[in-house]
Amino acid sequence: MGPDRCSAVRWTTTMSRRDQDKFGVEGGLAFPFELFEATSDCVFVLDADWRFSYLNAKAIAELHAGDLLGTVIWRSFPAAVGSKFEDVYRRVAERRESETFEAYYPDPLNRWYEVHAVPYQDTIVAFFRNITKRRLAVRALLRRHNELDTVLGWAGVGIMQYAENHRLMVINKLFCEILGRTKEELNGLPMETFTHPDDIPRNAELLRKHRQAETPFHIKKRYVRPDGEIVWCSVAISFVRHRETKEPTTIVVARNIDEEVEAQRKAEETRALLRAVVDGADDLIYVKDAEGRFVLVNKKMAREFGIAIGQAGGDRFPDLAPRFTAEDEQVMTTDERLVIEEQIPTKSGAATFLTVKVPWQQNGATKGVIGISRDISERVRNEQALRESEERFRLAAAATGDAIWEWDLESGAIHWSSTAPGLTGEVPGGAIEWWNERVHPDDREATMSSLNAFVQSEGQRWEAEYRFLRPDNSYGVVADCAYLIRDGSGKVVRMIGSMSDITESVEAQARINRLQAELGHISRINAMGTMGSTLAHEINQPLASAGNYLTGLRRIVDGNAPDPASVRRGLEQAQAEISRAGEIIRKLRRLVEQGQAELHPIKLRICVDEALMLALPDTQVRKIGINVDVPSDMTVMADAIQLQQVLYNLIRNSVEAIAQTEIGRIEIQARDRENQVVVRVSDTGEGLQPEVKERLFSAFASTKPGGLGVGLSICRTIIEAHGGSIWAEDTGDEGATFAFTLPAGGEGRPVSPEVTG
Repeated sequence: MGPDRCSAVRWTTTMSRRDQDKFGVEGGLAFPFELFEATSDCVFVLDADWRFSYLNAKAIAELHAGDLLGTVIWRSFPAAVGSKFEDVYRRVAERRESETFEAYYPDPLNRWYEVHAVPYQDTIVAFFRNITKRRLAVRALLRRHNELDTVLGWAGVGIMQYAENHRLMVINKLFCEILGRTKEELNGLPMETFTHPDDIPRNAELLRKHRQAETPFHIKKRYVRPDGEIVWCSVAISFVRHRETKEPTTIVVARNIDEEVEAQRKAEETRALLRAVVDGADDLIYVKDAEGRFVLVNKKMAREFGIAIGQAGGDRFPDLAPRFTAEDEQVMTTDERLVIEEQIPTKSGAATFLTVKVPWQQNGATKGVIGISRDISERVRNEQALRESEERFRLAAAATGDAIWEWDLESGAIHWSSTAPGLTGEVPGGAIEWWNERVHPDDREATMSSLNAFVQSEGQRWEAEYRFLRPDNSYGVVADCAYLIRDGSGKVVRMIGSMSDITESVEAQARINRLQAELGHISRINAMGTMGSTLAHEINQPLASAGNYLTGLRRIVDGNAPDPASVRRGLEQAQAEISRAGEIIRKLRRLVEQGQAELHPIKLRICVDEALMLALPDTQVRKIGINVDVPSDMTVMADAIQLQQVLYNLIRNSVEAIAQTEIGRIEIQARDRENQVVVRVSDTGEGLQPEVKERLFSAFASTKPGGLGVGLSICRTIIEAHGGSIWAEDTGDEGATFAFTLPAGGEGRPVSPEVTG
């Protein structure tokens, strides 16, 4: 805006109260020129026409413009037109409010000024000072800060400098990342804000101590980020004073050592784990340096032999020192392990130790020897006892005719005793192939696989029964058992065994089993007489009902107009009753028929219900209370017919035991127990006498007049054939309880159709 368009702007308002106080005058009084001359600022006054009406000496010297009084500012300083100077002066003139600003005036002054423009009556008083040097200094300082930020940004450590009251002076990007905060967030925050609470007391004490002495120090500490994450840092702290103001500042240099701390933690855990393993071992473990002194011993060695760190290897056993030294030198010279079986005196006498020594190497150099010794005295004694036992067994085998064999696992040769031809009918061959060819084809794979697997295992005894070829081309049954023999290093080198002909005992057992099965069949046939009244009553009911239905149908048919629907219903009901009678006969036949036992998953409750139906006539049911506590979905692995026989025998025994009582009770209960089901049959009868309990399950033992004494014996045979057991429980003087176990039915197996109802 030029002078022509601004010359008409006038104002008549007075100076603000604040500016009046500044000048120390009341509104309308003359300018305090003495004050203007005495101030350190440059001062000029512009009248309402924008003419200079006053300049103090400092303003005249600063502006270098000659006589400016009476001249219009915009003509004397044309560069001010349209600049910040004109904008502020006109705003002050219009609003009558003072303003302070900084602005640059170009040629010919080329200077920065700080100006305070104050409206006074109808003039503007401008207080200004040259701040060019300060602006240049600030610019240079800013440039240095930018350069420093660039350097610090590339630094591999976090760097921070702060003054009193935690005023942040310098911080690089890496330190902000370590603390998880921005520079603005960190400014003014005390160190305690981002220091781990456990580290604050020690950090504060060190900081106070070294700040007083202005000496640097170094610590490891934990910083805490806003999200709670902990960062381990190695921190160096030093103290410097500002070059000009002497203000004390603190410089912190932090290096993230999270990975180092984690690696150290893992190393310490590994050392602790190794120490625990070494100290927990049942062997003697030690490390000796090149001079033969112990640098590590485990607890067992220290406890049993009194060995301490720093002690020489031969100090504890002077007589053995030369041997120890020679062994150690051999290991360190050859860099190979050494295995020794040695005698060492202990508190309880001389003991045999198996010692393994290996070179202790570090960075490619052998520094000593690592040793592990195991007390094998018991094993040596056992091997000696085994050899003696084998000799006794050989002599016994010669007396019994058993064939003794020894298999050299390294060469593959098999040596047989002189008694072997008596069992094999010929001189046995010396290889495994001869043996393999004479095992029955159906037994060969299982027998040889079992034998080879045993050789590869850590087992002590191998046993097998299989069929073996005789000289007459028939097969006998042999029982074979064997042991592994190991050398001093624990390697399996031999296998020794004996073969016995058990054909006669196997055949005898088979005959016994057949007789037991026949005996069971006889028992079931014998039960038919007991069940006669039950069957007559049970069959009579459905047949009588069927007869009634048929009689009614005949009357309907003889009528004038028989109803086909009624006839059909009557026939269906008669058919159902006849089928019911047939089912009763079928179940009876199933119970008494003889056959091979086959195990299937069956519903136990159905077997119990059918056994009750067969064992209890209606006349007896009326006076006997029956309680069946068997889950309907409980399954067992059993032969349905044989299981019904067991239940029938036990229930009949209970019925007979309570026959003389006025009111009796029978309870049948089943419960799961791990992979088995326990079944209990209890009654309130006369109970069992002590002398009877001892022979309850023996064959032909009976307490009933005329009894065969085979019922409970057959029950035991059946249950044991199922892989279970049977027993009588102690119930005192009241009643009796018989219990037996059966394998629980497997999930997903089909239930036997004969017992699903």
